Amino acid sequence: MSEGIETYKWRSAPAHLRTRRQLAAQRLRPNGQDIAGRISFRRHGRELVAHLFDVRLAAPKRTPTAAQLAALEKATRAHQLLAAQRRGVEIDQTPGDPGPAWTTNESVNAFSAAPVNAFAAVIERNREEGMER
Repeated sequence: MSEGIETYKWRSAPAHLRTRRQLAAQRLRPNGQDIAGRISFRRHGRELVAHLFDVRLAAPKRTPTAAQLAALEKATRAHQLLAAQRRGVEIDQTPGDPGPAWTTNESVNAFSAAPVNAFAAVIERNREEGMER
């Protein structure tokens, strides 16, 4: 034990304890609970620690509101435009622009050849026109 928190070796934690990422994969959140345990492990010579939370005390993730989703879409689009600007790429900003391609049904297929965002679409268009950087 370290500081009153049980420390487990790699793959030896009880089944009811999960990391934040494991909780998120199950669409759960820690729900304000304290750390129930931790796992210590070494990676590339460094000692790392992963905090564990009790899945029985976890709560379902909150559903974002329409306003929150709209704000995320707006921020993502702004991020894409800034990334394109830093790389000297022009992106059409027409009023009817649908935004990121991952909001379309075509992006559901992970193996499709369609670009997944506006920046990738511009790069693909430039490549087709023979303007590769």
